[in-house]
Formats: sequence, C-alpha cells, structure tokens
Amino acid sequence: MLKIKPTNITDLASLRCALQNAIELEHSTMPPYLTAYYTLRGTSAGGAEARRILHSIIIEEMLHMQLACNILNAIGGAPVINAPKFIPNYPGPLPMGIGGADGLVVGIKRYSKATVQNTFMEIEEPENPIHIPVKTPKLEAIAPSFETIGQFYTAIGDEITKQTNTIFTGDPGRQVPGATIVKDVDSALQAIATIVTQGEGTPTSPTDSSTEYAHYYRFEELFMGMRIVVDPSSSTGYSFDPKQSIVVDDLADVTQMADNPRTIDMSSNWRAGQLANECDAIYTKLLNALHIGFNGQPDWIDRNAVSVMFEFKNCIEELLQQQLADGFYAGPRFLYAGP
Repeated sequence: MLKIKPTNITDLASLRCALQNAIELEHSTMPPYLTAYYTLRGTSAGGAEARRILHSIIIEEMLHMQLACNILNAIGGAPVINAPKFIPNYPGPLPMGIGGADGLVVGIKRYSKATVQNTFMEIEEPENPIHIPVKTPKLEAIAPSFETIGQFYTAIGDEITKQTNTIFTGDPGRQVPGATIVKDVDSALQAIATIVTQGEGTPTSPTDSSTEYAHYYRFEELFMGMRIVVDPSSSTGYSFDPKQSIVVDDLADVTQMADNPRTIDMSSNWRAGQLANECDAIYTKLLNALHIGFNGQPDWIDRNAVSVMFEFKNCIEELLQQQLADGFYAGPRFLYAGP
C-alpha cells in the first residue's frame, strides 16, 4: 500500500500546497501507466482487453489531475506544471510517498503481472480493500496497514469544509470544462469524491459507478487474469469468474522494453537515443501546454495539448521499436527538457 507523508492541512496556504501535491501525485501515475499501456501489443484477446482497461484508467487519471487543478484555481491558487521538479524521479517514490526500503519505489517498466501487483495495485489500494473471492478456489485477504491516497484527499476535503465558501475567490474563467466546475465547498467535495471513488471504490463496493470498477479492482482483474462479475452468492456481492479470463503473456504480448530507461545506455542504437530525446522534448511541450491551459487559458487543452498527446504517442511507439545491444528495447524517459 502507498504510504503518504504526514501532511498538516490547517489553513488556506497549506491547503493550496496540498492541492499542488495532489496535482503532482495524479500526474506521477501516468508515466508508469502509459508505459505499461504502450508496451502491451494488444494482438491477443487478453492483451487487447488489458490495453482497454489500462486506457480507461489513464483517462480517469487525467480527469483527476484536471479536478485537482480546478479546485486549486477555485481557491485562488495557481497550478505549477511546467517545471523539472514536477516530474518525480523514476525509479523512486511518488510525490507524497515515502521511498526507500519502507516505501513504494515506482519505476518506468514494461507491462507485467508483477508490475500490476507490486506497483499499480499498491498505488491504488484503498484503506480497506474488499476481498473479492474466486468462485473456486478462495483466496486469503490481505490486511491493509498504511495511510492511502483516499485519506489524503479526505484531509483536503475536511480543510475545505472548515474554511467554508469564503476561500473560493479564484477567477471562474480558470476552470477547465469537461469535469466538475469548482466554485464552492459542495462542488469541491464532489470533485474529491470522484477522484477517490474512481481510484479506490467505496468501503462497501468495488465500483465507482453502476458500470465501472475502481482502479484498484481493475488492476486486480489484470493480476488475477479474470473479470469481476456480480455474484449474489458471494459475501461481497462480487467474485472473479475464471470463465471470463484476461490472459496476457508477459513475453509474447509485451514489447520487451528495458526497465527504467533513464538508467540505460542507448549508445548502441543512435536512432533510439535520438527518439528518446525527441520524446522528452514532446513531453515537455505537453507539460507546457497543460500549464498554460490550467492557468487561465483553458482552451489550450483542446487546441494544443490534445494534439501534442498524439505526437507523444507516435514518438513513443517508434521508440519502442528500437532494439538495444542487450536485446531489450528502448523506452520513454519522461524527462523535462526545458530550462
């Protein structure tokens, strides 16, 4: 489970700081998730389904970042996105996380069942994950022991409620449409509820809505290799169904990208080095476009950022075709290439 550093959110200044941390945290999950997504070839039925699940999670992580930006803008803050320190070190702890031997270290790795279990499920794990059994055999539940992202957002929501509507002094024109427009306590809490339930579900249900499971449980589907189904005979109302398998071969279905591209030598393939630099430049351009969009020019998201996302996608896909001397393939570094 992801540990969260103790955070004292006791006034407007610390609330704004916490929301900036939340923006950085939401963004920080995207490079690992995107890398897993792009290394999945999707040529098999299981690979295609795994790509669909990952894609749905990535889209919602982008929404969560947007919601956090909208809340910060609504209370008179200004998101900082286009800065080198906005991007965490990979491998390393995520923002707000405690790294090292006692915490979660996140790298940029190709898709694998181990990465899903040991990294992605750890990031998204709720305080009390619901134990969903397989119809046969039955699995043992794992007891949680640390604070979660959901608890971090609960602390933010508590301080927003304490501060009352008087803190909502931000320019409404800085709100980015397409998600909850934040203008008062109620709308801010609604945005927070969306972030938490989409990531963790609720204490009594693995779903974030009537049709979709929370991120933790979607990752658990990938780890278990089967879909969650409604099951009235189960104590939780749900079970994993072996008849609805999601089979991904970690070798045949996955581009064998070298782990943590920031740490590898690409000199054996000049084109790989060139494309890695191009990916960093495009990624930086994307962060710049998002920074402008979330700082008073919301139309930049659709006019500029979306097209840069497709440019980034094309560059990553070509980079992943570049084989290195050790037989593995190059991958994106997610480095900030600006000043």
